[in-house]
Formats: sequence, structure tokens, C-alpha cells
Amino acid sequence: MSELDTVGAIRVDEAGRKRQIEFFEDPRLPGYMERLIESYIEKKTGKPPDDQVVLDRIANAILAQKSRYWKERQVSYRKAYHVLGYLVYHAPVYVVQFEHILWQIIEQGLSKQHMRILDLGTGPGVVPLAVIDLLNRIGSGTAEVHAVERSEENLEAYNAIVPAAAAAAGERVRVERPIRADIERLDPADLPCGIDLMVFSNVLNEVRNLEIEQRAEIVVALADRLSSDGTIVVVEPADLANSTTMRRTVRAIADRGLTIYAPCSFIQGTACNPVRCWTFEQKGEIRPTRLMERLAARKDGYRFVNLDLKYSSALLRKDGKTQHTYRVPPGAKFARLSHLRQHRDRKINVVGSLISGNLGDARTKVYRVCDGTPADPVYAVIPASLRGTNREVLDAVAYGDIVRFYGVLVRFNRDHDAYNLVILPTTRIEPVREVQPAGAT
Repeated sequence: MSELDTVGAIRVDEAGRKRQIEFFEDPRLPGYMERLIESYIEKKTGKPPDDQVVLDRIANAILAQKSRYWKERQVSYRKAYHVLGYLVYHAPVYVVQFEHILWQIIEQGLSKQHMRILDLGTGPGVVPLAVIDLLNRIGSGTAEVHAVERSEENLEAYNAIVPAAAAAAGERVRVERPIRADIERLDPADLPCGIDLMVFSNVLNEVRNLEIEQRAEIVVALADRLSSDGTIVVVEPADLANSTTMRRTVRAIADRGLTIYAPCSFIQGTACNPVRCWTFEQKGEIRPTRLMERLAARKDGYRFVNLDLKYSSALLRKDGKTQHTYRVPPGAKFARLSHLRQHRDRKINVVGSLISGNLGDARTKVYRVCDGTPADPVYAVIPASLRGTNREVLDAVAYGDIVRFYGVLVRFNRDHDAYNLVILPTTRIEPVREVQPAGAT
């Protein structure tokens, strides 16, 4: 690797940007990574990856993992076939998922020309694989990747797949030998300092023996190794239990001195109550891998296909930067979302961040809205009967962006103990266009 330029954020030329956007339009696990996973399965089992016995055991491992997950017990990926099941079922989605997050970091101007990345609880290495693939595709930036993992089986898979992927993709990413350790007992002094990107991807939800406050303490302690302008990424599954727990964990981290950069915008200048904050991003579907297609051909094959890109995430910083700096001006005629009970069945003005995609369907569109104040969930609702420009206007608003609503009708939804902001033909909707990402170039 040549001498590294560490000054400034990654700059992506138009050709690199086009390649990455085209990838997101039809995402899939890159072919060279798919082949590396298949080769590892063959090496580990001594049989071709599509051997019927191997497929049977991988299928059983996937079913066992899903059963434990939905029973909200800690999921173990320490046994050999559990790791193989993870590589077949989870890894393709998680690689593309983290590419979306890394692309957001680059687009927001939070990256560096050379990044020191630390992946805590790396498993078989999906986050490093995403870094390798994205930087190679855009043709910009370099990275050194450090990782921590407690499972010997995961580390074996990591060492067989990740360095080989880095070599196959070029010389943009240097993969350091991972550290075997449990993040619950990890001494920050054993980690490199000056970390630019610290990642907790689908790992904090697995330390279920710890309370939320204890999970937050782990993150804050390890943040000692973060550079002054570094970013922490927390990612969890999009289901209700894990997503809401993640939001509460992130709030507890912020209470200990770090700043939530995104997706939350505390536009009313208040701290939030995340107890019922179920929000996630949805990015469509990936294409199935060859092994997913083989498993899908079995009886009840749908149980072995995982294509949805749905996840809950947050970015945190030490330097106080936030994605949006907008605050509701004093005296502005916007009702706080925590005060909606005072305005039931009335038309009012509000301002808030869109913190979900369309949770409804093509006819009745539903978007989660937050201004940092509500204890009860609040949704912007576009009724099936609505016609005109208001029907499509929220489709173009990015996750986390801020919108002003003038003349929305407040309704209380008893079934869900939530409030609906019903969009009317006369409602005026204005995205807050002047807001710029803090630190973007």
C-alpha cells in the first residue's frame, strides 16, 4: 500500500458514484465473496457446498438460529454449522446493509481518505467485507480494519474469507489479524487508538445478560479509543424488541457524553423518550445467492431465503456534530408532538423528522415522524382517498430529514395508542431544504 493521504474526507468521482448507486439498485453479495464462502464451506465440510447432506445441516442450523432468535434468547454462532448457516442466510444481507451505512458516512462527509476501522463482535467478518467491496467499487479511499471476536469458529471463517477478499479486491484495505476477546471484558488498552470508525453491528442485542445501562457503559468505555472526529455505528435488526432496545441503548450512550449524529434530530432542543421508538430503514431486497436458491428449492424453502434489507441504526460522535443543525425557532407556530392530545381532531402545524419509510402500502401511506418530544408514536398518514401532489411528496424525503407540515389533521389511533397526522388536500408540506449535514464537504 502506498503512502496514505489521511487528510480530508473520501472524494468519490462521478464514475465511482455511478457504480455504487447502480449496485444499490440491484444489490447482491459480490460474486468473488460468494465463491470465497462456498470454498470455505467445502474446506470446512470436505464436501461440495451444494452436497445434500451439507445443505441439510445448514438448513437445520438456520432453523435453530431463527427459533432461538424469536424466543429472544442469546443466539450462538460458535458451532461450525451455525457459522455456515450464518454465512449462507445472514451474511449476504448484512454485507449490503453495511455498504448502505458506509455510503451514508461517506456522503455525509464523515469519512477520511484513510480510515482506521474497528469492528466489535465481527463474527465471520461481514463489516470488513462490506468495507472491502465498497472502497474497491468506488475506487477511492483506503482503510485498515481491526476486528474483535470471541468465537473460535467465527475467527476461523474470518481468517479464511476476509483477507482473501481484500487480496482479490486490490490493495485498498489492509486487514489486521483479529483479536480474540469478549467485548464484555475487553480492555480498551488492548485496542489500537485513533479509531475513525467503530462498529457495533448486530452485537449489542446479543449480550442479553446485560441491562441497557451496562451495554451503554461498554460502548462509552471503548469510545476512549475513538479519534476526536471519529464515528460510532450501532446497528441492530429491525424487529420491535431489538429496534426499541437499540434506541434506548443509544439514548443511554448519549446521556454519558456522546452525541447522536443521526438519525435523530432534537429540533425542539429536548432529550427524547425512546421507550416506544420503533424505527428502521428499509432498502428493498438483494438478489439470492446460489446456496439460497438451492435451499429455496426445498420443502418450505422460503424459510431459508433472507433478502430484505431492514435495519435500525444510529451514528454517534464525540465532537458534538449532528446531521442536522436546525432547531425550531422560538415563538414559531409549530405544536410539539408531545402536545398532540391538546389538538385532537384539529388542524395544526408541526415540524419533525421522517424516521421511517412507508410503513403502509401503495394506497394508504404511513410514515413515522419525531421531533424529539413524543412519548407516544406519531405517524404522518396519506389516506388512500387523497389525490394530488401531496400523495407523493414524502416519497422523496430521505430517512432522518426534517419536514414542516402546515394544516395537518390530528387523529388519535386507539388501537395502537398513537397519533396520526392526516395529510389533507390543503396540507402544505415543506422539507427543510436549507439544512446541510454538519461537516459535509
